[in-house]
Amino acid sequence: MSHRHRVLGLSAGAFFGLALKYSMLFYMGVLDMEAYYLWGKRALEVGLARSYQGTYFPLQYQLFELCAWIVERLGIQFFTVYKLLNLGFDLAAFVVLIALLRRQNSNIFYALLYWLHPWFLAMFSLGYVDFQFTALVLLSVWLLRGDRPGDYLLSGTALGAAFVMKPQVQILVVAIGLFVLFRFLRTRDVRSAAVLLGPVVFFVGYEIYFTFFCHLHPLYVAALGLPRSYLNISNVMPRLTAQMTNIWYPIAYLLKGPSQRVYNVGDQIQLVSFVSVKHVAAAVVLALVAIHVRRIEADQGELVSDKLLRVFGFASLVVPFVMTSGHENHLFLGTVFVVLIMARPISIGPKVAGHVLLIVQFLHLFSLYGEHPAWLAQLLRPTQSDELAIVYSIVSLLCFGFLLKPLWARSKPANVPAIPAPG
Repeated sequence: MSHRHRVLGLSAGAFFGLALKYSMLFYMGVLDMEAYYLWGKRALEVGLARSYQGTYFPLQYQLFELCAWIVERLGIQFFTVYKLLNLGFDLAAFVVLIALLRRQNSNIFYALLYWLHPWFLAMFSLGYVDFQFTALVLLSVWLLRGDRPGDYLLSGTALGAAFVMKPQVQILVVAIGLFVLFRFLRTRDVRSAAVLLGPVVFFVGYEIYFTFFCHLHPLYVAALGLPRSYLNISNVMPRLTAQMTNIWYPIAYLLKGPSQRVYNVGDQIQLVSFVSVKHVAAAVVLALVAIHVRRIEADQGELVSDKLLRVFGFASLVVPFVMTSGHENHLFLGTVFVVLIMARPISIGPKVAGHVLLIVQFLHLFSLYGEHPAWLAQLLRPTQSDELAIVYSIVSLLCFGFLLKPLWARSKPANVPAIPAPG
């Protein structure tokens, strides 16, 4: 296919997806959207410091505040404004995804998998804000174009903005911090440490604001507010699973009481004294991420930008699959990296697993909350059950297992002429 035909095909798909998403702006999504509006409205009325209560992080509150201000000024439906902001970030993610596909010499039509797949369309239709921090994470990967301090600094700036938006970025900052540490221990090279400057500056900037410029509490109380919101995020909804089809869904089903819902089974089950299921899951996640980062960082045959892609891809998948309290939308960032991984020259198994994972997640999400189009909701909503969700969980875990191969494998060394064996 010629370059012109590729551009025309990509443009046609892009405009078709844009038309679909435009039609989705004018109806309500999940109830979370109402919470976004109330948080933004509260921040607009009394300021960020008085309205901030955690769950999401300060920059996300300010974006909600901006949307609430637009709603107040224009008098239009709040969910339309909030989805419009999502659309801006969604479009940015689409463009950056194309750039990343070009960089890794992959077929750019894989970007349409992100733009048009029912899983991603359903996430947009329901109004989840994951598009916003995801676009910044993708930008962070794209900005790491070389191994110079300036590249790391630019990459860290985008990552830092994402770090003060939603909790899913925390594991990425931990992962890149481990990357910097392992790189220093192996090479004594400190250039990569510049990537951490962005998250530190954004966090410290908000910490200074909350501590010294709000005058709401005694100084020590104000200073602890933001760090506590980061540390306590896993306690916001302490459940084995919050509708995420992961390893904990079947276990929660077996442990629930006769009239108890799966998503009400807590994760504070004590295995031994002072050690709960939640602590074990967190320890396993951190150990797996550390082992993976150590392996990828030491790979001599891969560009640093490709290393970052695989580090972020693994971290964003392992957390929703292994950690407790996972929500159905927490896999979103991971599935975007799955698109990039599938576009690479990998074996058929992981490619099929990626497609199956996206389909299963769409079926689960739409059976829970889907309303538009009505005919599809009438078809899928009645299928929702704990038993079917267990099947989705098992299938999703198998897909995750297949995807581990391209995420975990070392890159192949460049071809070199063979040296004849001694005669």
